Amino acid sequence: MSHVRRSGAPATDTDRVDVIRLDLARAVDLFEKPQVELGSSHGMFQPGIERCIAELESRPTGRPVDLELTLPQSEISDGLEERLAVTMRRFCDERSYVNDCNRRSTQRSGVRALRIGLPVTLLGLVITAIAFHTGDSDDPQTAVIDIIGWVLAWLGLWYPFDKLIFYASDYAHENRALEELRDARITVVARPTDQPGEAAPTPDRRVEGV
Repeated sequence: MSHVRRSGAPATDTDRVDVIRLDLARAVDLFEKPQVELGSSHGMFQPGIERCIAELESRPTGRPVDLELTLPQSEISDGLEERLAVTMRRFCDERSYVNDCNRRSTQRSGVRALRIGLPVTLLGLVITAIAFHTGDSDDPQTAVIDIIGWVLAWLGLWYPFDKLIFYASDYAHENRALEELRDARITVVARPTDQPGEAAPTPDRRVEGV
């Protein structure tokens, strides 16, 4: 569905253009969930914008993006590319804003989790210290208590820092893809009417009397 091509004769990788091609049944399927047509070899099963984001997240390059949409001739009208570009910018701006809100909310959740995690960590360290100073190092029971203390110490910090660092980074990663997609050049191509291998329409059995 997509590939990287060269624009002209570039000298460096920064001159390349990422081309994402989507075959849609309707123009609005770029943003809305498409209607599935049984037997059709065209169209998609999810909004085209989701495919674009997934493509850019899977291979972030920082290069310009060209979005090529194949549509039936009946879906193409004057000014369609500009209207799609305006809607694309609105979508990317709104989704980036929501991602920023979710990232800040996740980080605040991680800070709140520290209120519980730090006491749990301190409890685990206390258990480990008591087991080390009062028990016999060769005693299996002491070893089990020591392990439990270290596990509690680890659990108390793992979840808060996971939300503060790793969960929040997912939103930032998607926003980088949205920045590239926001400035994408959109081109609409008419789908050829006669293509080999086109699925035949499903016959109406009520007309045939079956």
